[in-house]
Amino acid sequence: MSGWNESRRTWLRGLAMAPLLPLLPTRSTAAEPRSLQPGRVWNGGRIVQRPNAAGFPDPGMGGIGPITLFVFPVAVAVAPTGDIYLADAGLGAIFRIDPMLETMRAISGIRASQQTRLAVTADGSLVVASGSAAPLVRIDRSGRLVQFINQLPGAGTYYDEIAVDQASGRYYGLDKVQRRLEEVMPHGHGGVLLPQQAVPELPSAMAMAEGRIYLAGRACQCIVAVDTFGGRDVEVIADEAGQSIGLAAGDGWLAALDGRERVLRVWRGGALVAESEFAGLGLIDPRGLAIAQQTLYVADGASRRLLSFRLRA
Repeated sequence: MSGWNESRRTWLRGLAMAPLLPLLPTRSTAAEPRSLQPGRVWNGGRIVQRPNAAGFPDPGMGGIGPITLFVFPVAVAVAPTGDIYLADAGLGAIFRIDPMLETMRAISGIRASQQTRLAVTADGSLVVASGSAAPLVRIDRSGRLVQFINQLPGAGTYYDEIAVDQASGRYYGLDKVQRRLEEVMPHGHGGVLLPQQAVPELPSAMAMAEGRIYLAGRACQCIVAVDTFGGRDVEVIADEAGQSIGLAAGDGWLAALDGRERVLRVWRGGALVAESEFAGLGLIDPRGLAIAQQTLYVADGASRRLLSFRLRA
């Protein structure tokens, strides 16, 4: 145990000696319990059986089918268009949920597993990472495959986590085993390997927002932010984040699931504004997070639900 603590201190000390951005506080003097307000909950939805070319239900083609209940949701992503994408490992499917029509459509050709991770692009397309099970792909709203995203050749890399820079269209893939963070160009070919010293040891989760990549590490029990521009500066966001199993960022918010303490933590502007136990939020085994339009979405496998929480500053 003493060797593990020394390794953690060494890595954080190494960051402190590098040119960094100012360290932000990890605690607020008074956490606001109202920062997380329970919102809508999804247990499933009516399936669009025969959609038209735009992906909407077409009454003339059969329209909407019966309700399908979730079995084990593991990942969630929300597009700028308002569509919600959910990967259900129990059903082995990825769904596009339309909150306005209260329908959902299964995306054909891709099987979801517990390793599935989702991200969205600025145009509302879905990016799916499946680890070593399948190639990294981008799919448009109608469910059409539009792009294969190729990892750097010769590296034997598989992306366990995926993120997209909404401004530039670049893809960022994380290989947890090899501790590799790669940047792939928008056309899906070519890219660069980011410096390994920017990636915490035993990386466990990743998120991205406003040109910054957030990475959680098991060894340091910390969360860092990597600037994707200039010198790839690294900033320690939280150095006592526990064992983070999921991250989400957006709209100035950062959320993390601590699997050891079984708490959900939320930061705003670098200050911790909420720290709530899973049980108090109605969560049993949360797996995936997403933030969009000041709302936090949580895919909770064991409760077979997708929950949402309104974020309040």
